[in-house]
Amino acid sequence: MKRGYSLAIWITAPILTLLLAGAALLVFAFVRTFYPEAPVANFPPAQDTAMAQRQDFEYFKNYFDLNRSYTPAAREHAGRLLTEYQAKAGSFSPAQFDLAIERMVALADNGHSRVSTGPLSRSRNHLPCHLYRFDDGYRVLRARPACAQLLGAKVVAIDGHAINEVADRMFEFFGGPRNHYDQFAAVFFLESPELLQAAGIASAADRVSLRVVAPDGSEYEATIVAEPPDADAPHAESNQYLSPQRIENEPADWAALLPTDAQLPIFLRDYATPFRSEYWADKGVYYVQFRSNEDEPGHLIGEFVAHVKNEIASHRPRSIVLDLRMNEGGNFTTTAALMKNLTKLADSVEHIYVLTSAWTFSAGNVSLALAKEHGGGKVTVIGEMVGDRIRMWAEGGAMTLPNSKLRLSFATGLHDYSHSCSSEPGCFWVMYFYPMHVATFDPDIHVGYSFDDYTNLRDPALERALELARIAQTAAR
Repeated sequence: MKRGYSLAIWITAPILTLLLAGAALLVFAFVRTFYPEAPVANFPPAQDTAMAQRQDFEYFKNYFDLNRSYTPAAREHAGRLLTEYQAKAGSFSPAQFDLAIERMVALADNGHSRVSTGPLSRSRNHLPCHLYRFDDGYRVLRARPACAQLLGAKVVAIDGHAINEVADRMFEFFGGPRNHYDQFAAVFFLESPELLQAAGIASAADRVSLRVVAPDGSEYEATIVAEPPDADAPHAESNQYLSPQRIENEPADWAALLPTDAQLPIFLRDYATPFRSEYWADKGVYYVQFRSNEDEPGHLIGEFVAHVKNEIASHRPRSIVLDLRMNEGGNFTTTAALMKNLTKLADSVEHIYVLTSAWTFSAGNVSLALAKEHGGGKVTVIGEMVGDRIRMWAEGGAMTLPNSKLRLSFATGLHDYSHSCSSEPGCFWVMYFYPMHVATFDPDIHVGYSFDDYTNLRDPALERALELARIAQTAAR
């Protein structure tokens, strides 16, 4: 008996060792393929601007190896630009250098391949007011005293250029899906005279003339002087300006258009809360919102997903409203099982209404794709087009240029939600476990979000979903 036991150990141990070694090699290959580390920048201290720019351009060459989303033609174009820029090193102003790098990155035409706007925004000047793009134009939603008179105004031109023309011209430095740029990045460029002047649009680097339409309908010009760069500026994107709540680290003299006690629609409430759910028993509707697809400070997504599953099983709603409008991504596997089984968590569920916008991005899009793929024809998408494509590159990481400190995100894994990409180079291995055949991300019912909706505290997309749920409930009686 002991001899047999000993023999089993001698046979099993090598097999287990081989299995563990194989698993370790697989993990190593996965990480190295999809999450590579950028090489160390080994340069001597730059003695002048020309040397600093040459070093950054030289280090940028690594981006071509790390970022897999370039087409061959786009990579060749970016390479030609790099050669041209290297010859001009030292002649660029800091803002012109930023745009040169952004232009080369933008040629990848991929939402995950970009210069991070956060660090860049804190290194360039900016107006003492913040804009937000609604369906019907750009409005001032937040302002310091120097810009307070513009709160609520619609900005129609900058230094004599129509604002949509300015946004069009600055798109050259961002790339990717145009609607995501319009919603996510355009205001970053529009609020920096330094960058606008470097692009040949603004006449001065420290101020701009804004043509605005006031809330009372009057139209006038206002010259606004920019504030200097602020390394300690809040880490905020323009969707946070929709909430009148104080943004973390925001100076006290910033004022919001809406009062802090405004009765906001549910998708804008408590902006620091990434996950929310409510059951409206009188409507037979369960509402669930994801603003993120990963753990956030003080909020574990796994716990919330378990909570949602239990509530749906307990409340047995007829309809579920899945709000992904502010979900910019994270790890899609944290909610994959939930999205695949939304219609199966209770036999009472008759329909899913998914709310989307241009802020719906990355893992937020995967959530939409999974819900559509497994929804069995019970899914209706309401709102605006999501901020990414049905076929795109994600995963990857970031590299930082040694002198300018620009942070460049690169993408390494191919995602395709319309068909399997398993036979294609670069296909993200995890997608093998989530094959999808989604024809489009276009909303079934387009519902925009206007400035009037915002100021009147309306949520037209949710209103439409609830109306459809009411009609279905009435018809079933």
